[in-house]
Parts: sequence; structure tokens; C-alpha cells
Amino acid sequence: MFFKTSDGSFLDSNGKVLYFSTERFIRDICEGDCCFICGISRSETDFNDEHVLPKWILRKYNLYKQSITLPNETKFRYDKYVLPCCKQCNSLMGKKIEEPIRNLITQGFEAVAHHIEKKGYWLFFVWLSLIFFKTHLKGKSLRYYRDRRQEDYTLFDTYNWEELHHIHCVARSFYTGCKIDPKVMGSFLTISAKMDSTYQDFDYLDLHDSKTVLLRISDICFITVLNDSCRSLTPFKNYLERLSGEMSPLQLREVTAHLAFINLHLKERPKFFTMVDLHRKKHIMSAKCSDFVELDNYEQSEFGEILNFCCKEFLNVCNDENLEQIKEEVKQGKRTFLFDEDGNFNTNSFVPMT
Repeated sequence: MFFKTSDGSFLDSNGKVLYFSTERFIRDICEGDCCFICGISRSETDFNDEHVLPKWILRKYNLYKQSITLPNETKFRYDKYVLPCCKQCNSLMGKKIEEPIRNLITQGFEAVAHHIEKKGYWLFFVWLSLIFFKTHLKGKSLRYYRDRRQEDYTLFDTYNWEELHHIHCVARSFYTGCKIDPKVMGSFLTISAKMDSTYQDFDYLDLHDSKTVLLRISDICFITVLNDSCRSLTPFKNYLERLSGEMSPLQLREVTAHLAFINLHLKERPKFFTMVDLHRKKHIMSAKCSDFVELDNYEQSEFGEILNFCCKEFLNVCNDENLEQIKEEVKQGKRTFLFDEDGNFNTNSFVPMT
């Protein structure tokens, strides 16, 4: 039998937390030092370090001594980009998520595409939810200002913790065994990426406000929105139908910007919830959402802000003679790297690098 606690969480007969209430999620996971998967305290079992990005990716692309750019524009080395996790959950995560993912990606784009066609993208969606959640949970231990003479608060203090609750539920579903209604799944694209010696074989980008993630591993790129119930793909359909080839890293960033922007402007957002049958020992994560997708009013410059955030890392090292004009058009939301002047898919979209 399942049990409901006074704070609204649900446990099984062995005390396993099947569902964290928002209150308990904030207290134990966001503000506490419990395992972010099972919720057990450090005083009750052995912990070890869980890398935010899997170690096999760090090894494959020699990222250990390289750095990720944090929301405050500072750098943090990947080898130190870890957070505590109990040994049992770390091992389970490796077995159920990391190993299957690594095996598929090692086989290449066709193997990944075949898996998604036959079995759906649940495995990859949970994986990206995990990476996104770990990325932002890590922020609770990182000062916003590195200079200790300045105000003392962390990157995580700028987040709305409640907005991470749903993503946490999805990320730990491999542990809870919770059934996921297809309506919970977010917009998800698997895209063949164009390779070029001027770009790294790895790219990661996430946008906290829009809960959007890009992860590129060699010629495989995943782009997903974690909290839109696939609604962002509908307004993007006309663009998507015209994307007819391998995409450059800059084009992939632009696609990410479009989906992030659409998600932020959905007039009616999905409402996520978990249903628990105490006696039948069943629980399912589901969502309520309208079949009709409509966007709020917006200014083109609002898209430009997101596009600039996504692309500035590449544009800042570009040596194009029209760079200043390109940057200004990006900021205004009037520049596209996806299509040429005739509206056809741009097959030559690499920006020359210094």
C-alpha cells in the first residue's frame, strides 16, 4: 500500500518517496543536502559525486579541463561540476539511463533515430531532464559573485524552485517507476548535425526560463522543451518542414531559440499533476492542456533577445566583415541562419571563426 504524508508526499510501504510534494522538494532537495533522486539524508547512507554531464561525455570530448559558462557569465570547470548523490541511486542511474544512452549514441545517428522511431523518445527526454535539473541544482552551491566582497547569494537564489518541481518528477521517474502519460512529454527534436573542424564536436545550452535544452554530441543533436506538452512544435511546424538537411551548430542554436521563445509565449500552459492510487499501488504523471495552441502578443525584439543569448557565443568569435550588422540584426530578431534570401534552407550557414 502507498501512504500519503502530512506534507502531501507519497511513499511506498518501504518508505521510498514515490512523489515529493513541492514543500518537501524545496526543503529536502533544493535547500537541503539529501540525494536528489531518492531524498535520503547523508547521515543515513554513503554518498559520492555525480557529474552534471556524464563522465563518458567528458572523456570522449576531453572536457575535464574545459569550462561551462554559468548564468552569471562566469566559467566553471567540468571536472568540478559535480553534486552529491547517494551511491545506490548513482549506480541505478548509470544502469537505467546512462549506459543505454551511451550504447545508442556510440552507434551513431541512425541507431538513435531507429530507437526513437520504435520505442519513442522517453529515454532521451528523461536523460535531458536529468542533465537540466542537475545543472540548475548545482547552482545552489555556486556564488553569483565570485568576489566575496560583494553580496553573498547563489545562482540558485535567482531561480523559482517550484518551476523545477515537475522536471524533477520526470528526471527521477526511472527510480520511482511512475508511468508517464504521453501528454507530459515535451517538444523533442533529434537532428543530424553538420560537422566542421572550426566547431567543437560537443555543445550544451539550456535556457532556464523557457526550460529548453540543446545537447549536441558529434553529429547527433537533441533539442527539447521540458514543460510544454509538445505545444511549441505546432507554431514551429512551418519552419520545421523547410529544414531539409544537416544543420550547423549555429542553425541548431537558432532552432533552440525559436522553441524557447514559443514556449515562453504560450497563452495557455499545460498543467502537470501526479495521480496516486493508494490501494492499487499505481501512480501516473499526466497533464491537462488545450488542443488549440495560441501565443500571447509579442515584439520581434523579444525573440531577438533569446536568439542573441543562444548565438552570441559563436558570434563573439566570428570574423565576418559584416559582423556588427549581423549582431544588430540578431538582437532585433531580424536575422536567420536557417534560410537564405529566397527562403530556402541555408546549406552554407557556417560563420567564419577567428
